Amino acid sequence: MDQKKLYGRWNFWEEFAGFPMMIYYWIRGERIQKMLSKRIEKAKYKAGQLILTEKMKHEFLIDYEKLDNFFSFHFKDIDTSRSHNFDEKIKYCLHQYKEESSRQLSSSNLMKLQENFLIGAETTLFLYFALDSKIKREIRLSDIMIGEISSKIFLDFLKAKKFIDENHNLLVDQKSSLIRIHRFLKDNHIINPDFQDTTIMEAMENEYNTNFDKGTFSRAILVKTTGFEESIFKELSKLLNIKY
Repeated sequence: MDQKKLYGRWNFWEEFAGFPMMIYYWIRGERIQKMLSKRIEKAKYKAGQLILTEKMKHEFLIDYEKLDNFFSFHFKDIDTSRSHNFDEKIKYCLHQYKEESSRQLSSSNLMKLQENFLIGAETTLFLYFALDSKIKREIRLSDIMIGEISSKIFLDFLKAKKFIDENHNLLVDQKSSLIRIHRFLKDNHIINPDFQDTTIMEAMENEYNTNFDKGTFSRAILVKTTGFEESIFKELSKLLNIKY
């Protein structure tokens, strides 16, 4: 995360306000783990009370993608790991916080970091719990594509081209081509450009019942498109009204 955005401009008078507050927390014994636990429970409770509509679902997904605070920066990064459970992800974020705080000698910066971390955790985890318990793990192309029937048109096209079968299972070993096709849709705002590649990859995995590792995804985007792919782009442009 951008340090300037996190800490802002340093003003010497902030030290007078920051130092007493840090002393207050130390005397009170309110450690960061305890404060974070309270935020987690608060976020979980709020998410549990929520009735998530389709409209809210799409808005929350975009809000989650756009989050930019110290906690979300590290949580969203570790959240892509399938080998870590939720508690391990929280421990990872706490470790990153402690690493960052150990580098800060300014009391005002410590307070800014703590506030950013705790408020960011509550905001991030509210969206995470709301989405995770309902649809986040089942995100599909229809959740990230713009237009009510765009995903249907696109999936019918992939079936006709024998990329997938009637149940959307991948039929061909052309994952790199499929990734570049989806990047083409993102570049032309058929897939909402607000979504990160990790979310698009997750939607593809759920839609096509297969795995796309981050390495393959990253490499595929850098490779020049083939003549076959160019012909696919032209056909999709006509179907989805893309200027190409």
